[in-house]
Amino acid sequence: MSKIIAEIKEVSKVYKNGDTETIALAKSSLQFRTNELTIILGPSGSGKTTLLSLLGCVIYPSSGKVIINGQDVTHLSEKKLAAIRLNNIGFVFQGFNLIQPLSALENVMSPLLLKGISRKSAAQKAKEALKQVDMSDRMYHLPKMLSGGQKQRVAIARSLVTEPPILLCDEPTASIDSKNAYKIMTELKELSTLGKAVLIVTHDTRLCKYADRIVYLSEGKTSEEPFKENEYEL
Repeated sequence: MSKIIAEIKEVSKVYKNGDTETIALAKSSLQFRTNELTIILGPSGSGKTTLLSLLGCVIYPSSGKVIINGQDVTHLSEKKLAAIRLNNIGFVFQGFNLIQPLSALENVMSPLLLKGISRKSAAQKAKEALKQVDMSDRMYHLPKMLSGGQKQRVAIARSLVTEPPILLCDEPTASIDSKNAYKIMTELKELSTLGKAVLIVTHDTRLCKYADRIVYLSEGKTSEEPFKENEYEL
């Protein structure tokens, strides 16, 4: 059964530079559920990354409330937000963000070690996560020895190893070829059916076929319906 795992209520984000205000995200209210893959679709500068950063507890909203797994995190300290991220949210980035001197296994182990889990237990859990994304045969390879698609699968394993209910993906297929993009999206879709709330920020309309739901963004505004052609252009 799906449940609401992340929510924003009348949330906005405004950046100020002297007398100039830039609205990165207009007031928006959205709910995200487990067992659901949501595509957050919009062109560059539309507010996609801002929305993802708010849901990822990376930035504070200018107004409104952010609720993660039933907890209002809007005014939590940086230290408490870090704990929320570590225990509730997995991140998958366009640039993979793997630590270059570490093997695939060590990269996947790193969030568990931050939680204070023993190396032996962390290694076992990391091996299971790598197996889940079909990367067991590359676990001792350094990132420089992996293809773009393989790096992204390691990044997904790292995001999964702490068993977070929320997976936030920022353009996860942008740096890989079409064949690997298909594999990545298939894996992310499967994860959503296994109880995760998978949120994918993209400008690529080809990914929409994998979505259970699409949230459109244009100039900081959100909508569950496509914007008119002159308002939204890819």
